[in-house]
Amino acid sequence: MILFLDFDGVLHPQYEGQPVPADVAFCHLARFESVMRDFPEVEIVISSTWREEFSIERLRAWFSSDIALRITGTTESTVILTSPRMVKQREWETVAWLTTQSRGNEPWIALDDALWQFGQYSDHVVACKSYVGLDASAESRLRMALENPQAVNEKPDKANGNIV
Repeated sequence: MILFLDFDGVLHPQYEGQPVPADVAFCHLARFESVMRDFPEVEIVISSTWREEFSIERLRAWFSSDIALRITGTTESTVILTSPRMVKQREWETVAWLTTQSRGNEPWIALDDALWQFGQYSDHVVACKSYVGLDASAESRLRMALENPQAVNEKPDKANGNIV
């Protein structure tokens, strides 16, 4: 199982256009790591835009050593040239990673707050509320998805991409 991990809106609340306050940054990291320790076979790929600012080594440094070892890479930032309406970029980057790594047949999920960034594969997304992050409800859905990848999401709220 591969887990594509976003940071903003997942490991801490999303602060649109503003830096995450230091006292809030990674406030849900312990919860995330606790879940990952219960599923040691899960590989982690960083899909967060933080990958554009920080090296893979720096990204791993925010995690405990046992979890950092399971972070195997990052998706690439991609500009979709074939479509003028680039609305599903996170999905595109995820599928591109799976394709370039020849791993398209492996089970995967994305832990993200931007359900709207996924279309055809939205059923692979465990969505967090961007203004909250990985709370107890999202943790429960993540655990369910890791136990049974076929039952990833509850019914999405189409208006804002959150789980209802």
